[in-house]
Amino acid sequence: MPIIRNTGGTSDDSQHPFNDIESTSSIKSTSDLRTDEFISADRLSGESSKAGESGYSRTTAFADSSVNYTVDDVNNELYKVFSFNRANHLANDNPYWSIPTPSGETGIGLFQGANLPDGVTSLMDYDYVFNDNYDANGSTGFEGSTGRIKLNDLVYGDQIRVRFDFNVIPQIANTTVEPALWYSNRNDNDDITFTFPLTAQPIFYGGGTVGNSYLNRVEISAWITSNEDVNALALPAIKSDNPIIIEPIGTLTTVIR
Repeated sequence: MPIIRNTGGTSDDSQHPFNDIESTSSIKSTSDLRTDEFISADRLSGESSKAGESGYSRTTAFADSSVNYTVDDVNNELYKVFSFNRANHLANDNPYWSIPTPSGETGIGLFQGANLPDGVTSLMDYDYVFNDNYDANGSTGFEGSTGRIKLNDLVYGDQIRVRFDFNVIPQIANTTVEPALWYSNRNDNDDITFTFPLTAQPIFYGGGTVGNSYLNRVEISAWITSNEDVNALALPAIKSDNPIIIEPIGTLTTVIR
């Protein structure tokens, strides 16, 4: 599992238009929810949406079912990304219903192309190799990872909401976990221009939590406003201030218009 060092253009994302954050979890957080001045009430209420344009996709195709966040990771204040895997997609993302009849198409997610937004062929890429990218400023943090949340078919003004479902097993009491999307904007030449964590509300595990498994369903939202956003790289990530075990379950990516 690759690890992410918070370096190169990641020191301050407070002014970036993507720090629009919403999260939910089964454990109370230690910090207040951050808000984004760019959010408009009519956008969030759906009043500006048009029928048939919005949509979503889900996958449970994480490359690893259990990941250790180690003492070294803690000491280095690292984010860990969670790769996707095509073989796990084929094994796990199988429709559980018969009506409507599933399309049978693979590589698109659990819903096999149904429920996608207008003009979007897929919101998942199971084969993308991050090592193919070059960052003149140093490590992108994606090295060694595969797959991505695919944004290439989105249009300016879209909002994405990625719900990251995962279990956490604390190893030490009083542990704070920070879920995020690790995100890199890219220009039209696929050059990375800015890398940063889209962080969600931290989750605190206090006394009596050690060794127990806690399900979290954290939602993080972002705006698509430029070519660099449409061409961006994104994967779910976790940072912690103590060793933990993480069991990634799935992602639900929703596009709101």
